[in-house]
Amino acid sequence: MMIRAPFSYRVWFLISVAVTLGVILLVMTRENDTIWEDYQQRFKTDQIRLLEEKIKSAQSAGDAEALRKWESLYARAKNFSVPSMQSTFLPGAEVRDLCQTCHLAMENQLFAGYQNPLKPHPAALFEHHKPDRYGCTFCHHGQGMALTTEKAHGFEKNWPTPRVPLKYAQGLCLGCHETPHRLKGAEFAETGRKLFVRHGCYGCHKVRGMEYLKTFSTPLDGIAEKVRDKAWFYAWIKEPPKIRDHTRMPAFRFEPEEIAHLTAYLSEKKRPDTALADYEAVQKSAENGKPLFTKLGCIGCHSLKKEVQGADGRVPNLAGAGAKLNPDWVLAWIRNPAAWDPQTPMPKLMLEEDQCRDLAAFVLSNQAAAIRELVDAVPDSQLEAGDPGKGKYLVQTYGCAGCHSIKEMAEAPMVGEDVTTMAGKRLDELPFGNAKIPETKWDWLFNKIKEPDIFETEDMPLKMPDFMPLAGFDEPGVHALVAFYMQNALYDVPEKFIDRAPETIKIAEKSDWLLDHFNCRGCHEFTRDQKVRIADELALKSMVPPRLVGEGERAQPQWLFQFLSRPVMLRPWLDIRMPDFNWGYGDKADLIRYLAQTPEMNEGEPVQTPYVRLPVRDDFDPEVIEMGEYRVTNDKCVQCHPVSMDQELPKDIKTEDLSINLMLSKSRLRYEWLIKFLRNPDKYAGKGTKMPFVYYTPDGVPRISNPEMWIEYSALYLMFMEKVPEMPKEEKVEEARGGGSSSDWTSY
Repeated sequence: MMIRAPFSYRVWFLISVAVTLGVILLVMTRENDTIWEDYQQRFKTDQIRLLEEKIKSAQSAGDAEALRKWESLYARAKNFSVPSMQSTFLPGAEVRDLCQTCHLAMENQLFAGYQNPLKPHPAALFEHHKPDRYGCTFCHHGQGMALTTEKAHGFEKNWPTPRVPLKYAQGLCLGCHETPHRLKGAEFAETGRKLFVRHGCYGCHKVRGMEYLKTFSTPLDGIAEKVRDKAWFYAWIKEPPKIRDHTRMPAFRFEPEEIAHLTAYLSEKKRPDTALADYEAVQKSAENGKPLFTKLGCIGCHSLKKEVQGADGRVPNLAGAGAKLNPDWVLAWIRNPAAWDPQTPMPKLMLEEDQCRDLAAFVLSNQAAAIRELVDAVPDSQLEAGDPGKGKYLVQTYGCAGCHSIKEMAEAPMVGEDVTTMAGKRLDELPFGNAKIPETKWDWLFNKIKEPDIFETEDMPLKMPDFMPLAGFDEPGVHALVAFYMQNALYDVPEKFIDRAPETIKIAEKSDWLLDHFNCRGCHEFTRDQKVRIADELALKSMVPPRLVGEGERAQPQWLFQFLSRPVMLRPWLDIRMPDFNWGYGDKADLIRYLAQTPEMNEGEPVQTPYVRLPVRDDFDPEVIEMGEYRVTNDKCVQCHPVSMDQELPKDIKTEDLSINLMLSKSRLRYEWLIKFLRNPDKYAGKGTKMPFVYYTPDGVPRISNPEMWIEYSALYLMFMEKVPEMPKEEKVEEARGGGSSSDWTSY
């Protein structure tokens, strides 16, 4: 007996079958969408038209070579088969890209001005990134094996690596390149890396290749001996920018009772192993200390005005120093900063004891009424309510030890996510909370950095502090940080696809940071047209520390290493002195190589380190050396370059016109540089030099007969000089530069 389903069931069954067939047909239709064929047809048609225009232009100009080129390309364009699948397969990397099926004009600059998919890439990108070698998805992500726009760009819910927006695409360079530093085409990602370092993000977030970085800020061990008033801690933690306008200290979202706990903890952090000075027991004068602050170069790093930033936001603004600092600590700190913080960028100034006392008195005289008011406004009840134990817990929880070293927390893990893990995270692993933003990785990163608590929920408290509106944390800065975060892990691909950073780049990255960390650029010009901060503070520009453009090319590396290890007086007429920085052995060696091998820091080609060949006296006829002595003596070089063993200065010339002791040439200068300098002082010492053109005019015309011979003889004599040459008594020196009645032989 046949049992038949009710009529209504049969109707619904037929409808469901029809709908299923319709869905299958729709899917099959979309899967076989051939819009890419339309792109190819347009590419072929437009390319033929563009080439016909080029051919006509070449015919009109009578350019036979160009005509052959365009006719050859025209023949290839006519033979282009439509439709045709364009595929790039990278064995071992699991990459098969069909992207060029639509993006046919990637390397064809005839299509300049077109929009995607027929928009050409910048030609420079393909110098080292040929599509047939690297494909497309390394640099853009997406689903390379798909042909519809949405699927090819990876905008499917289950696809882990959708196409990254162009503004963040440079971040994907870090999938193959170890660092964006000096990487052409990755400048935006490099901006993000610099911001990451500049704001101390590495204190909470581990990142590859930054092992050389030192602790970002002042240690908390001994902070109670440094700060004179417990209330200052409270006012500082509550609103750092009100105490220091340009601070790098971010704002934490602490409740008043939490600030009280932190204040209680910090006010107990003393160091019993370091003795303080006795400030009150010594004679001092703030009035005498005031000019020292400028003359000794302190102004090159520190500002005395609350609204004016120092060298950067990490350098303390000394407005209100008297309201913050313990006088005994200030005097001890000026005497020897490294005794309190071995990693401090603050150098030992090598001052006389009375200078230390006067400088301490001047620093402490800066009270800043606005800061004093903020400190005095802290209620005593808040200061008494704090629990040091709870403060310690907060310090651990919020990762304060990431920026401020604390001995008891030295082994504590970082509180933030490892940056390299972001590349492998899926969207469902990112906590969007209740935030109403597009659910993409880049939107999550952007909003997390811009507004760290945006994803916070009741069961997921977030502790990352607010960095905006600190300098650099504007929207463009946040976008750069997103690019840096996007793919900060190397792809799991064969080594042939990975670009390991050469040693020179690693040294350059570290050395650039060293120059910033120790604020070397505040006093010295390292690159042409660089603005030196301290130059605005000194009355005479000739009193500014020396220009160091080309220093690696100029100085013998062994001399430079010794000077960095123990700075000695080179220009006794200057008040400012090169201080004793706490350089490590590797820091000095890397910096010397950096100065010698970085193109923008030299006037010529990179030079050898750490050893250089110097001329040997026995290889030259003694008459050659005598002729060099004659030249140096009769050109009166020593009238501006004092040559003495006791640092005695000449009495008949202005001190601002003096230059370095020539007796140092043989141990300090490279022979090859000395030759080039004598040929063209302006090029190798800067146009501000007063060193005259002796052998050639500025236009390169010889001023004397056989100038190259005399340059060689003079340079050799300077490299072998053992005694002070005598100045001629009667002869006058020929004017070298013009514009005055006497020559001005001066510093370089």
